[in-house]
Amino acid sequence: MKKGLLLSFLILTSISVNAEFQKISSDGESLKNVNSEWSCVLDKKNSLVWEVKSKDRGLQFSFNTYTWFDGDSGRDSGTYTKNCYWGKNCNTKSYIDDINKSKLCSFSDWRLPTRVELKSIVDYYAGSETLIDANFFPNTQMDTYWTSTPVSDDPSLAYEIPFFFGGSLARDKTIDTFVRLVRSAD
Repeated sequence: MKKGLLLSFLILTSISVNAEFQKISSDGESLKNVNSEWSCVLDKKNSLVWEVKSKDRGLQFSFNTYTWFDGDSGRDSGTYTKNCYWGKNCNTKSYIDDINKSKLCSFSDWRLPTRVELKSIVDYYAGSETLIDANFFPNTQMDTYWTSTPVSDDPSLAYEIPFFFGGSLARDKTIDTFVRLVRSAD
């Protein structure tokens, strides 16, 4: 009986994010996690650095949305590509290019996360409606975020991760949604 309860407990807790996060300054310096201003988050467990969204209007404004575009497939401009602060060509390629030009946290190799990478920061025990640790990822919308992973049997679709129930969904690349960029910490 005790073994069964222990096994059940271990299975349930394995669903939770077990990441070790560290706040990073806009200059790329490690900060104490009690700091109230930071621009990126180091995920030590997965060796990734994550973008942190801003509550202020601008390039990293948390309410900006983008269509999925990689230069070859998706939508460069159109009906749903006007929902970022500059108001046109609001697509993932343009956003990535702009973040890399700005050298966010002193890095210029930002990209869309894979489906597995983005799912790694979903936290089912976050204590809020948004399934993410808001102590490290404030301003996250209770919505979906693009991944770099296209649907293999339909190139017009890519996967997104919903931060309101976890899992993953496929969405038409011409429709806009939110973006959180990542880079390798190695």
